[in-house]
Amino acid sequence: MKNPKSIVVRLVAVVLITAGAGQYAPAQRQLTMEDAVKLALDKNRALQVATLETAKAARKVQEARGYALPTVAASAQYLYYFNKQVSFLPGSFVGLGEEDLATFRVGGSNAFLGGVAVSQPLFQASVRSGIRAARLDELATAEVLADVRATVVTEVRKAYLDVLITQEQLRLQEQRIARNEQALKDARSLLAQGRASRVDTLRAFVTVENLRPTQIQLTNRIGITQTVLKRTMGLDEREFIELRDSLRYDEVLIVSAGADTFSEAVQARPEVRRLEWAEKVNREQVKLQTAERQPKLSAIGLVQSQSQANNFRLDDYKWPVSSYLGLQVNIPIFTGLRTNARIQQAQITRRQSETQLADLREIVRAEVKIGLANVEEARLRIQTQRQTTAVAELGYRITGDRWKQGIASRLDLSDAELSLSQAKSNYLQAVYDYLNASVELDKVLGRIK
Repeated sequence: MKNPKSIVVRLVAVVLITAGAGQYAPAQRQLTMEDAVKLALDKNRALQVATLETAKAARKVQEARGYALPTVAASAQYLYYFNKQVSFLPGSFVGLGEEDLATFRVGGSNAFLGGVAVSQPLFQASVRSGIRAARLDELATAEVLADVRATVVTEVRKAYLDVLITQEQLRLQEQRIARNEQALKDARSLLAQGRASRVDTLRAFVTVENLRPTQIQLTNRIGITQTVLKRTMGLDEREFIELRDSLRYDEVLIVSAGADTFSEAVQARPEVRRLEWAEKVNREQVKLQTAERQPKLSAIGLVQSQSQANNFRLDDYKWPVSSYLGLQVNIPIFTGLRTNARIQQAQITRRQSETQLADLREIVRAEVKIGLANVEEARLRIQTQRQTTAVAELGYRITGDRWKQGIASRLDLSDAELSLSQAKSNYLQAVYDYLNASVELDKVLGRIK
């Protein structure tokens, strides 16, 4: 028997701690599994990073389009000459010989120069390829976001199930402790009546105490699984949550493993679509690098004004304006084989993406087959364990009655209780495995949108 004083002290301590914590504890958030998923879609940091990546991809498309637009640049310059600029004239201009040159220092000490230059690409094949590649990359990035979203939803659902099964395991452990405590109480009563031995009472006491460490472990594990769930959802770890759903078996329509199932999964999986877009991007990169061999034609123009003087009386300065408009052609002749190397790199990358895409499609087919098998196996285990649990409960009740009547031994009762606990635990694990496999199957089949 426990000391009554120690029990009272513990109760008082629990009340004081609870009262003190209640003054500062935030409100408890009640969550269904769908609530948890919605919170994760709003707060999960990995998903936020992927969303920002799609925004960056959209800006890259704008950048690629910008290469087709005119470039306008304004410039201004001021120079101070310690020694004025030198010009050379034929010597005959100043009476020197025909072979001589005359030097003159011209201009002012202060020089100002300003202008506006304009360049407009007229023909540049790489610009069009760059725009197409950027658009394809934007589509591939959107599929990355969809893949991250599907992963986050799957992780949240699995973390939610982890909390639920831990809570259910704790409940089963408490039920087992309660059954053994009742058996201990009965053993003490029978011992007082002289109908049971002291060994049976000691064995019942040891059995109860051996169950308590597992109870403590499961209690601690609930806190750990809740922490994982809150981190996955993007919640503050200090926030209190309460799960409203429970582990229950709802038999759903099982998808058969047919050829259509595989093809639909391949088409629906965002990572497959991402690689398909990536493969198209790499094809466009080959065209982009090949376009670097072609000539480039641009329209160019300049408006410029300049002035020089030996003082800073700007009102007296003269600002003559010069301008021009023309065409500029750039024809690549030899670039040190750099263009050929970039084209070959792009071709190798394209072949890599084709191989990765083919490999991923086979992986998806295998994952679908494995996922369907796991769901079906868990479903069959549930059906078996449901019947086993009912039989174990009946056997425990019969053995308990026989033990009280002195017909069965204490060992028979312990075996019956252990069988009942194992049957319930196996049924709970089968339900968890079924729900977990169903969550994974949704991701494998690409059903998470």
